Amino acid sequence: MDKKTVKLILNILKIIVSIVLVVASTVSLLGATLISVARDYLQSEQFIEQIETTDLSTVKFMIDGEKVTVIDFAREKASEYIQDKMPSFYPFGNHAVDAIVTPNLVNTVIKTEVYKLVDYFLNTKVEDAEYRIENNITLEQNEELNVENAETPEDALSVYARLMVLRTIENTAGMSTDNFIILISEKTVSKLITLAVVLLVVLVIVNITTIFNNLLYGGIVGLLYGIVIKVAQGKFDEWNRGLEDLVGYVFLKPLADEYSANATIGIIVGIVLIALFVGVYFLFKNFVNKDKE
Repeated sequence: MDKKTVKLILNILKIIVSIVLVVASTVSLLGATLISVARDYLQSEQFIEQIETTDLSTVKFMIDGEKVTVIDFAREKASEYIQDKMPSFYPFGNHAVDAIVTPNLVNTVIKTEVYKLVDYFLNTKVEDAEYRIENNITLEQNEELNVENAETPEDALSVYARLMVLRTIENTAGMSTDNFIILISEKTVSKLITLAVVLLVVLVIVNITTIFNNLLYGGIVGLLYGIVIKVAQGKFDEWNRGLEDLVGYVFLKPLADEYSANATIGIIVGIVLIALFVGVYFLFKNFVNKDKE
């Protein structure tokens, strides 16, 4: 095998490795961005204001394929609770439930639970979540989420509300809440950022003999990063068409919009780097190498 063939094979391998590194680093950057932006948003004034200005008793969610308002769901569960725990009140039927489970009560309880859940997901120690996973402790086995331990209808309503949200998150994410806690933790963000940096450094090293190629690969990373976010935002709207009144869309739509700035920055950086690569390429081709000739 002559030197020219060997050089061609090495160049092909270098391009393949570079493409793999580009894709892997982009995925790592996307993961870090998705998690960090979500964490920041859930602790932002914008999110708090949305919670405070929304009547959470009237929002809807899907249960068994049907849209149900929180107030209707709460009253159904309160009826079951009263029948089980306070049978003397049950003959009064819906009148007792309506008197106890008012829209104002549901709205207040749900808002309190939302803040608790945000704190739970963002500030639970990763080690505690890992312990529950290792010991197969499910939501139903968590004593804090056992409605049997509720002492008042308000406590029972809080438990039902928490379970409702946690189960919705598990069904949507396709994973347990503890796995979700680990996924959106700062520890995961740090790992993804570190991985992305390492991959980009390796990319530079692989192309050290053709250093200006890194401008092209960096541009591709930026474009992929921005385009994937834009596509994901479009898919989010597509998947939720007709479901705009559900609580998931109501509260996730502003979060989805938060990624627009990141997408724009990624696309601009990508275009600039690719333009620089093209400029350098023509500079060397038409001036530097030409002068040498």
